[in-house]
Amino acid sequence: MKRNLLKFIAFCIVMCIASALLVGCGNSKEATDTLVWYMRKPVDNMSSYDLVLEEANKIIEKEIGAKLEIRFIESGMYDQKLNVMVSSGEKFDMCQLPRGTTLVNYVKDGAFIPVDDLLQKYGQDILAQQESSVKGQGKYNGKTYGVEGHSARSVSRSFVFKKDLVEKYGFDYLSVKRLADLETYLKTIKENEPGIIPMHHGVVDVVNENWTESSVKGIVFDEVKQEFVMKYDHEEVVAEARTKNDFYKKGYIASDAISRTDEMSEKKSGQYAVLGNNGYYSEDGSKSSSVYGYPCVETYAGNTRINFGIAGGVGISATSDKPEKCMQLLNLIWKDDYLLNTLAYGVEGVNYTVNEERTAEIGSKSINVKSGSEQTWAIWHNWLGPLFNQWDSSWNTVDVLNNIKENNENAKVSGASGFVFEDDALKAEIAKVTATYGTVSQVFDFGCMDNFDKYLAETREEMKKSGVYTIIDEMNRQYKAWKK
Repeated sequence: MKRNLLKFIAFCIVMCIASALLVGCGNSKEATDTLVWYMRKPVDNMSSYDLVLEEANKIIEKEIGAKLEIRFIESGMYDQKLNVMVSSGEKFDMCQLPRGTTLVNYVKDGAFIPVDDLLQKYGQDILAQQESSVKGQGKYNGKTYGVEGHSARSVSRSFVFKKDLVEKYGFDYLSVKRLADLETYLKTIKENEPGIIPMHHGVVDVVNENWTESSVKGIVFDEVKQEFVMKYDHEEVVAEARTKNDFYKKGYIASDAISRTDEMSEKKSGQYAVLGNNGYYSEDGSKSSSVYGYPCVETYAGNTRINFGIAGGVGISATSDKPEKCMQLLNLIWKDDYLLNTLAYGVEGVNYTVNEERTAEIGSKSINVKSGSEQTWAIWHNWLGPLFNQWDSSWNTVDVLNNIKENNENAKVSGASGFVFEDDALKAEIAKVTATYGTVSQVFDFGCMDNFDKYLAETREEMKKSGVYTIIDEMNRQYKAWKK
């Protein structure tokens, strides 16, 4: 009897140990799920990868029982690489999505899954923080194929001036309302500052709310007429290009501007008196000063219209066998500010330091992010999702973020927002138009043609031969049907 009891006790102990081992194995298996996320490489030096992912995965593994692996692709090769991955059926979980027609074609081929149900089940923090301007937008055939992050839906444009030159010549930069208003100042700079180029070619005229770019290069949507037109048939586009050409001939734009291909390096060089901003306007010039590396002042030029096609953001691959985990991860990034900012900024003491004085001033965390040769990590917040959950930093101050948010809520929406052009029958024409546009657009952007009217007439004829008006007719036909 005693022997049987001992056997029974021994059996129970063995079973308990076995059960514990099985439970342990189950947790281990769950924790080793790896989510592969492809995205563009944001900066050249990403050598803090292991440190950042180790810190991020402590949270991810604890919260959802998975680990994240990010695979970066050089930005210039991203679209090509993604096409190869999708065409070959390569297995991955998530990726940074293209926009417009390219994404439509991927969706038609079944490369990405709709995320509506996953958002409802696992994306409550995402849905709660989605901007009102996003809701109901970015769908294809009534379904959403990407988790759209916060971003500048409406881009604020401004004229940016080197502060020292404005002060030196007492120029009333706030009086500038459009491109032509710069001429007196540009003339002064040309005559008195031999080491300075009066204007960077990227300066645009006052942002016009009367036209919006479309998904097809060389075609814009006329917001007044509510129809698609060839870009160089729109009178306001032509007027701006004519002013640029006049400035170019007068020497206000560098004669070799078209060959200066590293635009950001040019802007950071300090050799331009007037520039365009880099996407966000700040009233005190702090954003441009931070981006370009020298004191700037700005004059507001306007905001672009909000224009959604099919959603971009982050897509979940049809090859993923863990779509639920993917959505759980994305929701966690929207929920956990520390995880978001670790993935974006990196690790404290390595990639950034806390700005204690600024933190005390604003009552929330503020950091100084390492830049230049010291920068070894970066992912832009809107690539991850919640742009507005980032800490105040040398990238974006709280004031800049609030300005972007306000613009998104108040900007006008394009009449073509949400329209997706079905281009299957016009692939050949679109390829020709895209090629033709590629050869002429820079000339218009830089204003470097000898005879403006002659070049404009030749451009219109070449675009016509390429089939642009055939495409426009079909776009307008589809648009009218979509609006009904």
